[in-house]
Amino acid sequence: MGKQTNKAKKFFLIGSGAGAILSVAVALLMDSVYADTLKGTWRDAIAKDIGKLFHSTFSPDSFIVYIFFLLILLALAAIGGFFGAAGSVFIYRFLKFMGEDKH
Repeated sequence: MGKQTNKAKKFFLIGSGAGAILSVAVALLMDSVYADTLKGTWRDAIAKDIGKLFHSTFSPDSFIVYIFFLLILLALAAIGGFFGAAGSVFIYRFLKFMGEDKH
């Protein structure tokens, strides 16, 4: 039983890590690829939103914009990690089911 638990934990951790990394990578790639089409990056949008919130102006390169940008990326990583973990558990259970012998 302990060997199966370790294998399940490994699937879970690999799935959650892969989901987190892929979600952040896709978000950053979309930000860089579509920056010209959407007339700005996420940092530009964050600077504008924070400026409206605090009734001030912020540069897209300011420290507070980078803090909010990292918080958003962490939230995306958490969501991606959750879905990656759920997907890996599903795959693990499916492969375990397919490998069982009923005889």
